[in-house]
Amino acid sequence: MHTPGRLLVIPAVLLTLAACANGTDELMPGYYEEQAGGGGLGGDGGAGGGDLSVSSSSSSSVGSTGVGGAAGEGGDASNEGDEAAGGDGGAAAECDYAAPNTCALAADLGTLPGDDGADWAVETATGTTSKWFKVRVMDEVNWPGSERFRATLTSPPGMNFDLIIYQGEVEVNAPDCFTSGVRGQGTPESFTTTWNDRTGPDDHLWFIIEVRHVDGIACGEDAKWTLTVEGRAP
Repeated sequence: MHTPGRLLVIPAVLLTLAACANGTDELMPGYYEEQAGGGGLGGDGGAGGGDLSVSSSSSSSVGSTGVGGAAGEGGDASNEGDEAAGGDGGAAAECDYAAPNTCALAADLGTLPGDDGADWAVETATGTTSKWFKVRVMDEVNWPGSERFRATLTSPPGMNFDLIIYQGEVEVNAPDCFTSGVRGQGTPESFTTTWNDRTGPDDHLWFIIEVRHVDGIACGEDAKWTLTVEGRAP
C-alpha cells in the first residue's frame, strides 16, 4: 500500500537494471561519459613507383610496380606555405676542339704562286678547333730557280695548336693524305720549304695543312688561332 504524503524513492541501480531489461543500450537522461577525442588517421601510403630501368632495345620503362608505403600518422600543418629551394645551375659545357672535317675533305685555301720572286702572296684562315686545309702552289714562270712555300700558325695566349704539313709530289697533281707529316717549328710555329723550278714541265705542288689542338681550354674568341700561308710571287 502507498502511504500518502511520502515520496517513493527508487534506487538508481534499479533504474539501470530496468533499462537493460528493456533491451536498450541508451543511457538514462542526466547520465554521460567523458571520452578523450582520438587523433585523426594519417593518409594512406602512396603506391610504389614503377621500375625505372630501360630496356636496351626499347625506350619504354620495363619492370614491376613497387609496394606502397605504410599509412602516415596525422599531424599539424605548421609547415604549410614553405617553398622548395631552387636547384643549382648545371655546369658549363666544355669546348669541343675536334676537327669538323677530315684530310680527304680539307677546306680549300685556293692557289698561291710559288716562283722565287721578291714578294710574298698571302692567304689567311682562322678558327677555334682542329681543322684540315689544302693549298696548291703554282709554277707560273718556267725559268731555272726555286719554288717556295711557307705556312705559319699563331696560337692565342694559353692555347697550343700544332701546325702539321703533308707535302705532295710534283709528279702527282693531287693532295696526299697518306704521306708523313712535318711539324712546324718555333713560336709561332712555322714551316718553310723550297723545290726546283724546272725550265720544262710545270712544278705545281699540293700541301695538306693540319691545325691540331694540343692543349688549353679557352673557348670562342679566346681560342682563336690564325693560319697564314704564303707563296713567292714572280
